[in-house]
Amino acid sequence: MKIAVDIDGVLADQVGAVLEVIEKEYGQKYCKNDVDCAHWTFGGRELWSEIGRLLADPEYTRSLPLIEGSQQGVKQLIHHEVFVVTARRPNAEEATKEWLNTHFPCVRDYYHARTGTKHHVPSDVLIDDLDFNIVEFVKSHPDRRGILFTHPWSINDTDIEVYSDQVFYCSEWRSVVKAIDDIDYGERVPHQTSKC
Repeated sequence: MKIAVDIDGVLADQVGAVLEVIEKEYGQKYCKNDVDCAHWTFGGRELWSEIGRLLADPEYTRSLPLIEGSQQGVKQLIHHEVFVVTARRPNAEEATKEWLNTHFPCVRDYYHARTGTKHHVPSDVLIDDLDFNIVEFVKSHPDRRGILFTHPWSINDTDIEVYSDQVFYCSEWRSVVKAIDDIDYGERVPHQTSKC
């Protein structure tokens, strides 16, 4: 089974890292629970613009912390065809690949979603932290499955519930691995999948 894994919010704790920079640079302290939507703003600035700015710095990109359990979780999935997918800007690609080689050396393939959407990702499963990426992915084919790695910013008024038979909601890597096992089992024994 081909499994595409998003980087930010799934492998890398991008939001935690950028909130630390916001506190240092702007003197404004926030926690991850404050970031309650994809286009979250603080003091008139958009979080994702700050992230894009910071990712242009290779040192910042190479130092991003891991999402808890991500290394072990990916290792447990390596018997599948696992690759990363990201919509990061091309100026962050080299440092991103260095970060991946350091933390996830068993994952060799890298897919850049240059359009910013992930419905063209050549995969059976997409693990992502944003509902609109999951919806576009599963909507493109009824046999595709999405795993929404849930955070406070993950749900953004999409029609994700329409695709409930294709989507798993997981808040940590242990449940992601279980969802993959359920999907894999469902592929071998039709109509036997369960939610994590």
